[in-house]
Amino acid sequence: MAKHLDHRPRAAFEASLPRVTAWAAVLIRDHLGRVLMLHKAGAGPRAWQLPGGHLNHHEYPVGAALRELSEEAGVAPGHRPLRFIGLDFALPANGWTSNRMALFFDGGLLEVEYMDACVTLSDEHDDWGLRSLTDWQTLMKPPDWQRIQHLVDAADNGTVAYLHEMGQPA
Repeated sequence: MAKHLDHRPRAAFEASLPRVTAWAAVLIRDHLGRVLMLHKAGAGPRAWQLPGGHLNHHEYPVGAALRELSEEAGVAPGHRPLRFIGLDFALPANGWTSNRMALFFDGGLLEVEYMDACVTLSDEHDDWGLRSLTDWQTLMKPPDWQRIQHLVDAADNGTVAYLHEMGQPA
């Protein structure tokens, strides 16, 4: 006969662990290497970001990344699976009370004509752009641009970027 397990100690242990807020995003580029970014509505002129968002309960990161890409931009990557290219971990700061973890995936290359025809923004965003890293550097906050640079390098080199504090190499 199976022994009855008391889960109260495990529940107490789980309650003592730090909380983590997780989100996922997708790096999409065209054949010239230009990066697709979305502008967050009402967040200032330098609020450009990759398509992505927070994970829902019982959702895997890659599923969240694909869902957010579709919801925020109306875009679906090619038929190949997304490749994991980076993790950015930050301790609580700027009003956040939990640790924050961002997971990034390479969505591959999409044709400009496809993006021109298909990109439809959600209410969260008011613009989208497809620009080179050099152009994005002048349009984005430095830490946000630095993160994108590390992710592009990881995608190009077949590696994974491990970052801390939203853009700094660990």
